[in-house]
Amino acid sequence: MSASVLIVEDEPELNRMISDFLAARGYRASSVFDGPAALRAVFEHPPDIVVLDLNLPALGGLEVARTITSETDIPIIVTTARGEEEDRLEGFRSGVDDYLVKPFSLPELAARIEAILRRATRPTGTRGGDELADGPPVVAGPLRLDQARREAFVHGKPVSLTAVQFAILMRMARSPGRVFTRLQLLESFQDHAFDGYERTIDVHIKNIRRRIEADPHHPRILETVRGVGYRVVGGRT
Repeated sequence: MSASVLIVEDEPELNRMISDFLAARGYRASSVFDGPAALRAVFEHPPDIVVLDLNLPALGGLEVARTITSETDIPIIVTTARGEEEDRLEGFRSGVDDYLVKPFSLPELAARIEAILRRATRPTGTRGGDELADGPPVVAGPLRLDQARREAFVHGKPVSLTAVQFAILMRMARSPGRVFTRLQLLESFQDHAFDGYERTIDVHIKNIRRRIEADPHHPRILETVRGVGYRVVGGRT
């Protein structure tokens, strides 16, 4: 069955253009026009991915994103006219997977959707997804990551991660104790459809810690190595 996309955009003409274009590409596209309607749609009929405008009536896009990412692992692509770096970082802090500045081309949006959905379904760990889907789970300290099911566990308890968060964590968990630079972590899941830059990794790391650490301010699983990058511990924590 084709993937489902929820389009959250309050401009009717743009909403229709996105919906028609994605439907022509084989997606099951549905549309809503404000924040409350977006949350109802997500929780009543969960889509495979959300395309979310930030400037929405009734409930802002960032609050919608925070609610979705706190309760589900549904990936989100933000579309907005806010293109400054701090705006982008604030978007990533809300847990979204990608950030597309208006005006954008519809083929670029489709390419980014395809890239995120590939990350959500393919085995994760190397750029391009070369790992075997039926490979054994990856275990590092209290972490257990099942690449075939894209499931994550900490001390045996399931945790919810977005596709990008899972990719970053899997990259490090495959080599526990090894320090990865921000650029290396970007390259581990970045492809031609992903417009990433190094500061977004810091935001993703904070979001991951909120989900896997008992105390995100004093991490014992995903450590910072000052001046270099990050690593996943390999022993007991």
